[in-house]
Amino acid sequence: MLRHNENRTYKVIDRSNGDAYLLRVHDPITVNLAGIQHTKQGVESELRLLEAIARRTNLAVQTPVESLSGQLVTEIEFDGRSLCCSLLRWIEGRNMTKEDLSTPDAAYNLGAQVASLHEFFSNYNEVVLQDRPDYGIRRTQKMLKQIRRGVELELFSDETYGVVEQTLELIVDRLKAGRPEMLKQGIIHADLNMGNLLVTPLGRSVFIDYSLFGFGYRLFDVAMTALNAPRETREQVVNGYYGQEPPQEGIYSVIEGFMLSAVLGYYAFVMENEAVHPWIRERMPQFCAQRCVPFLNDERIFHSF
Repeated sequence: MLRHNENRTYKVIDRSNGDAYLLRVHDPITVNLAGIQHTKQGVESELRLLEAIARRTNLAVQTPVESLSGQLVTEIEFDGRSLCCSLLRWIEGRNMTKEDLSTPDAAYNLGAQVASLHEFFSNYNEVVLQDRPDYGIRRTQKMLKQIRRGVELELFSDETYGVVEQTLELIVDRLKAGRPEMLKQGIIHADLNMGNLLVTPLGRSVFIDYSLFGFGYRLFDVAMTALNAPRETREQVVNGYYGQEPPQEGIYSVIEGFMLSAVLGYYAFVMENEAVHPWIRERMPQFCAQRCVPFLNDERIFHSF
């Protein structure tokens, strides 16, 4: 077993030939991680996406393996529940580190890779809106409800929650006031954190774990990717995405908002996981004081993370 987060994941090795696979049981660790993406149609939409990326682009992805009956998704009964399972081909590699992005060229190239993924997404019309999560403005209210539980669980104070609420409200206000050409929406990966970026033995960067992909603002993916880079090269991720310096003024204020949203989204996802409650109790007040309050005061925080 590798981990249990949005799915239970296992590495499986075929001892007859040494081939490796990733087995996923689509059973989220907490209710906040559950969603349409764990249903049969949701899992199938992800697997069809992976097949299309492999077929139409030069991006490396973990391609799905059909069952003996020709199905991409197998349903099993476990503790009275029906769970979906899927199998992907393994890609050998290690998790990317900030050191891997310590040079301007490496950070720039990673941003360009996100742009290539989005270019594919722009021409991919085989996903049904109802089969995937929505990461647009409506997501904010759901996040606030999930984070509010932290007060009920006595993990942080009403005052801290109030800062979170003000922060998300300001992010939404900026999105509503932003120019459409800056705030393009469509399919996004939605989870480009360091744990989902691999470096292969040949030095190739690979995006993995598309299980949370859905519809939202493209700059959310850019912001999350930039968070992985050291402060010194972070702007090069953005430049690489655009192939130049960003063409629009004020774009960093939007990216900063998405950076905050990405971190707060993680808190929302894990709020019901008792194992991380000590971490939340320590980190949430610090995060609000060091990141959210300066953002509310209209200070630049792009290099603060």
